[in-house]
Amino acid sequence: MKTDRLLSIVVYLLNRDLVSASKLAERFNVSVRTIQRDMETINLAGIPVISVQGPLGGYGIMDGYKMDRRLVTADDLFFIITALRGIGDSLGDRRIDDTLEKMRGFASTAENGGFKDREEKLHIDFSMLGGGPDQRQTFKTIQAAVNSDRLLKIDYTNSRLERESRIVEPMTIVFQWRAWYLYAYCRLREGYRLFRISRIREPEILAERFLRRSRSFEDFSRDNAPEKTGKVIELTLKFSEKIPPLVEEFFNKENLERAEDGGLIARTRMPEDGWMYGYILSYGAYVEVLEPPHIRDIIKTAAGQISRIYE
Repeated sequence: MKTDRLLSIVVYLLNRDLVSASKLAERFNVSVRTIQRDMETINLAGIPVISVQGPLGGYGIMDGYKMDRRLVTADDLFFIITALRGIGDSLGDRRIDDTLEKMRGFASTAENGGFKDREEKLHIDFSMLGGGPDQRQTFKTIQAAVNSDRLLKIDYTNSRLERESRIVEPMTIVFQWRAWYLYAYCRLREGYRLFRISRIREPEILAERFLRRSRSFEDFSRDNAPEKTGKVIELTLKFSEKIPPLVEEFFNKENLERAEDGGLIARTRMPEDGWMYGYILSYGAYVEVLEPPHIRDIIKTAAGQISRIYE
């Protein structure tokens, strides 16, 4: 649409000094004559466009004209842009790139130059969280279903490695616990569920629309917090004296004490689930579960099963 193009041109020019008509025409897939007419329209709308002739000339926005951002400081813009870039690397969504372009338009030329220096001091990279091309396509399909309020058919593998076909009402996309999740109402289970997106296969948007239910993700998260469901346990672990730096990365200093043999004893609270078992097992022979006894038995059994694989 012409209005979208005009807005995009304004944002593009706000972030640059001068841009030639031919470059603008190439970027927005229109003719040079159309760009010239667009410049006239933008001027009539009250945005001061300047035109500089010559080989180094082009169109630009008059110096001193910037969008009103009295409530947004340069620091605010830097942190917003840095976070958006990290999310964009993860999702590969062109719309986030467009949003970044708009946010940069709020900053002056001097501030944009300063951002480049600050980016060398703070960089956020979530790219590994986006997965490969197949997972990114799955994410886009889920996102489209959420935005259109349409039913979604998925093949899902739960934590017990059981795979089922389900039809869900997709409500919210959530990032927590270092992964992306879909909050949805599952028609098979007749209840609200949280689906890890990396375990979803072959998502298919159905034609039927659904009326969004009243229970928000915040309500679901509050009611299903481990502290309320009784899934959190008191855990005491003893780590080998060979790996204190790795232990100190994960646990707070007040939760650690030095053992007589030089190792570290950690006391913490964790939800009892597959992630917790995997976390403990990831330390191999460098950790021992002291309490509670049933977790000690679970890890002992799992370690024995692993050992038998290599016999």
